[in-house]
Amino acid sequence: MSATKDKAIEKILSEFDKASKLTLKQMELLQKVIASKDKGIPSETLQQLRKNEKKLDAFELKISDRIINAMVLYGPVASELRHLMACYRMIISLERIGDLVIKTMNSVLKLNDSRLLLLNLEDINKMSDLAFEMVSKATLSFINNEKEAAIWVIQNDIVVDKLNRHIARNSILAEESHKILVDYSETRNIISSIERMADHAIHIAEASIFASVGKDVRHKVDLLT
Repeated sequence: MSATKDKAIEKILSEFDKASKLTLKQMELLQKVIASKDKGIPSETLQQLRKNEKKLDAFELKISDRIINAMVLYGPVASELRHLMACYRMIISLERIGDLVIKTMNSVLKLNDSRLLLLNLEDINKMSDLAFEMVSKATLSFINNEKEAAIWVIQNDIVVDKLNRHIARNSILAEESHKILVDYSETRNIISSIERMADHAIHIAEASIFASVGKDVRHKVDLLT
């Protein structure tokens, strides 16, 4: 039974690793969509984003089923149960990040022109890069059992929030024609979605810490030390 249980858990972690890498690939593709808005977005990039989104949805269903089966069939001990529960929380966050990638892509496509996007492109890229790094470190902290990396992710949430507010203020100063107002709304959707991706990186990091040391640090900053 033990060997079978170990193999089942190893398979879950392997599938989680694939899902996390696919999520990061989606975030990289989104960065290309944002950067190429003014020059024309390649149709193959959009097709790849939509194709990968379906794969992420399938990963969530597959991994969730495997986790439930492992709990029911193999009677995992406390430490194994923590890892399985943490993985369950994380795969939900990865799937939601995937949804946000598609939402952001659609907002970019709805922009009337690229003025507001180009005005804020440097800061949006900073925000997107940081969100990518947060998701990457959060997932790796779980895979490699590195609590410090998870803490770094949680502590950098404030940086993403500051960038979000800065871009929003900067966009308000733009010309208030009808088209600009529509573009402002979509630009807000873009940066809000990127901020939510970073928020899900926080959820993943919190679940990673729970798996590692058995502490639930959600809404409890004092437990990070």
